[in-house]
Amino acid sequence: MNSPNAPHFNLYELMQAQAQHQPGRMAFAQARRRSPSGRYLYETRSYAQFLDEVDRMAAGLHQVGIRRGCKTLLLVRPDLALPVIVFALFKLGAVPVIIDPAMGMKRLLACIRQVEPHAMIALPLVHALRPFVGGAFGSISLFISTGTSRLPATRRLKDLLRQHGPIGQMEPTTGSDLAAIFFTSGSTGTPKGVEATHGTLGAQIAHFKSMSNPSAQDVELAAFPVATLISPCLGQTSVIPDMGSLHPGRCKPDNLIQAIEDFGITSGFASPIVWERLSRHCVAKGHQLPSLKRAFSGGAPIPFKMVERLGAVMPQGVMHTPYGATEVTPISTIDAKEIEQETARLSSVGHGVCVGRVVPGLSVKIIRIDDKPLPHWMDVDELAAGKVGEIVVRGPLVSPRYHNDPVNTALSKIEADDENEGDTHQSTWHRTGDTGYFDKQGRLWFCGRIKHIVHAQGKRYFSVPIEEVLNAETEVWRSALVGVTVEGRQELAAVIEFYPEYKRQISLTRLNAYKARLDELGFPVQHLLPYPRAFPVDKRHNSKIERPILAQWAQAQINKGVLS
Repeated sequence: MNSPNAPHFNLYELMQAQAQHQPGRMAFAQARRRSPSGRYLYETRSYAQFLDEVDRMAAGLHQVGIRRGCKTLLLVRPDLALPVIVFALFKLGAVPVIIDPAMGMKRLLACIRQVEPHAMIALPLVHALRPFVGGAFGSISLFISTGTSRLPATRRLKDLLRQHGPIGQMEPTTGSDLAAIFFTSGSTGTPKGVEATHGTLGAQIAHFKSMSNPSAQDVELAAFPVATLISPCLGQTSVIPDMGSLHPGRCKPDNLIQAIEDFGITSGFASPIVWERLSRHCVAKGHQLPSLKRAFSGGAPIPFKMVERLGAVMPQGVMHTPYGATEVTPISTIDAKEIEQETARLSSVGHGVCVGRVVPGLSVKIIRIDDKPLPHWMDVDELAAGKVGEIVVRGPLVSPRYHNDPVNTALSKIEADDENEGDTHQSTWHRTGDTGYFDKQGRLWFCGRIKHIVHAQGKRYFSVPIEEVLNAETEVWRSALVGVTVEGRQELAAVIEFYPEYKRQISLTRLNAYKARLDELGFPVQHLLPYPRAFPVDKRHNSKIERPILAQWAQAQINKGVLS
């Protein structure tokens, strides 16, 4: 329960302040269609126009019954409508529930049942599925469609926007009030609904501001939907490109290049696969992007070859790779210069991936890996620098809990047992499920997910240190360490995806050279298996490898006696 003296804070205020300070500045531009000459035509909003649209949307939503605390499921396109709806809900004190539909229908419906939303704003296709999905939408009493057709017992979003003037009063929320629920991708288990308060989101925006140091000239490439929620709070212009596909792994580099050049984009936020495709395309075409000063990425470890390649494409810029999770972002950050000068070499000899230094205001520790709940800090065995264990974190950026999910909350949270017990963010440690260690310089190194540890020969082997040795090879795009069973014993296998141009050149001699290199570094990988297709990856970032699928495939190859 909030203290009656808690200061008011609402993310809507951050955006409103920017709009009032610079009403004429362009807030958004979205590629809509091409002109006869082939160039994109853009739909734009000034900050004044965006604020007016948000306020009118808030008035319409308020008129149909959305109030403070109303959990509102959003299944809409990642276009201009998304930030309008989200900031309107913030203004009302309502709670947007954001789930990536690409996770698959079964998981999506399970997430909806878990969160029990009160209202839903969704594409017409989603509404058409309502009669066929049992009780998944049983908690919802208000249905709103983004389409033009009239549907039974369903409001049209465009009618709400047109029929009402702005609602003047913002709901006086506090930093500890629930602001939004974001679902994890579920790439290593069941998706979980992460609660984000107005305070945690405000702290995240403050950290991104300190990392990017935005200026009045900055223009952001919003190639990842969350960027459209951050930029308005920083006063930046966001350009939403035509990705060519809703799947980042199939984005069209030419479309991104055109947006970058049309607006002189200075900064970009995208998943690793987008930067990979863009940088490879530019290198192949001899194309450079001199306006880009900063490139941000996250969601999966970033291969140095891609960092190096992108550096050549943006000669005036630097890539930053924040490390974090849906539950806390960012935890740490590192830029391309430090990777190039030192840490890439260490990664290539089995040290893991350096994710940099912890951001100010967070505390990060390494604890002994344990699969049971750890209710209190006194139950924890903290490890010294250099020792690999689970990464745990606390501070103002950390989500306090999973929504309607006491089991996963208990597994992932540790009470701090110290003087900060009055502050949920400071009194609770979050268990990331990631493994890593601190080096002597205080930098954090990532060694992979706990669920990706492979046990063989009485030892445990962390995935990322081994994979990074292979990924350093010129021909290797990415790799995945998995366990296989041979004559009743567990052995190490690495599944490898080669760059297309090298696939036909890979010989058994070359694979044996990789194996000898791994043996030399103390990694007894018995089986190296070239994968015949692109790796299966998560749908959100198109970068997190679906290792269970590869493990099944590798075991099938071993069972068939495939040479490795």
